[in-house]
Amino acid sequence: MRPFSIKPSPPPGVGASCLRKTFSRHRCQACADACPVAAINIGSDGPHLDADACLRCGNCLFVCPTDALTHLQPPRRNLRNNRLVGPFSTTITPEELLLWHRQYAIVGVELDYAAHPAWLRAVAALNVILRELNEAEWQIFPPQSRPVDGFRRHWLRVPDDAHQTASVTADQPTRLQAYYPFTPYELDFSLSRCVACGACARACAEKALRFTQTALEWDSSACSGCHACTAVCFTGAITLRRAIATAHAQRFPLMQKVCSVCRHPFSTFSPQAERCHICQQHRHAMREA
Repeated sequence: MRPFSIKPSPPPGVGASCLRKTFSRHRCQACADACPVAAINIGSDGPHLDADACLRCGNCLFVCPTDALTHLQPPRRNLRNNRLVGPFSTTITPEELLLWHRQYAIVGVELDYAAHPAWLRAVAALNVILRELNEAEWQIFPPQSRPVDGFRRHWLRVPDDAHQTASVTADQPTRLQAYYPFTPYELDFSLSRCVACGACARACAEKALRFTQTALEWDSSACSGCHACTAVCFTGAITLRRAIATAHAQRFPLMQKVCSVCRHPFSTFSPQAERCHICQQHRHAMREA
């Protein structure tokens, strides 16, 4: 009989869906900014996670727009009576707390805020979000401290104040849904800069941006905030910013024309445009030759 052995779990890392590994011009460093121990470093070929330094706190899971972190799970926490209770980790993010609010109807935490300043800051940041969502803010409750006869509870099989342990679901679609009917991102679009090349729509994995023959369409409810569109826009026509607003759609009408110089068809937002964007760059009619 072969001896029983436990296969070690693979170390955490950053997968191929990382935006920096997909788009060479992308500057996302959300995971590195969220890591409390600098276990994630940004190299020329993308982020690298030091498994030995990693705390497995899961902070990076709640901010990565493409769910690129691998072999990591959201932390398990204790809850009782719609409150999170100790013991508490040394780090926490408002993004995780919002998911506790949504998935478990949590309304506050029982903690000594002087002993857990990171939690105090995270709750304050969460309350800013909840105010923008027009929802009741979280409260900080004093820890319950009353003597418990553990032997008697065990003998009677009485649960400890309905205490339970759980974790949240943290994938990107679930995190985006936590804001519904609002969305956390707004698009600023410059019609004068856009050349209607369609690169932004092709880069958008969520199809929040779509080019058709008649319009550029934007659906804020589908935007994950990945900034792939801004990374590929070579004219700087798109700016994506963090701003909680009611989910909405925008439509920017397009016209189909034929260039007066090269005779190629092109799309434009301007009724006055007579030349395609390539010919517009050749001010001395070099392309005509």
